[in-house]
Amino acid sequence: MKNFLIALVIAIVIVNCLGSVMHDFLGIHLNMANESLDMWEAMALLTTVGVVIVVVGFVVAVSVIGTLFLTIGAAFLALLALGVGAFWPIIVLALLIYAFKDKKRPNSRINQPL
Repeated sequence: MKNFLIALVIAIVIVNCLGSVMHDFLGIHLNMANESLDMWEAMALLTTVGVVIVVVGFVVAVSVIGTLFLTIGAAFLALLALGVGAFWPIIVLALLIYAFKDKKRPNSRINQPL
């Protein structure tokens, strides 16, 4: 959220700077309903457009990253399922051998001389 607010402030500053440059130096004026907007109205309109563009960019970036994580997770699960599906007989045999293996350990103190 902090990065989003920083991006929002940067976008507002850039749009305000560009609005004043357009109005003062280039003589570009925005017209709405056949009326020329003054400098503050034009900057407010450009700021609103800039904020909308920043929000859309944020949503697109988050959705791309989310899609990337979802794709990586699905590929990992597919490889895991493929591995278990291909080697399940070996896994079952290993588990059976481990389950029925003699777990008694010889007591080494009985055979040692005093």
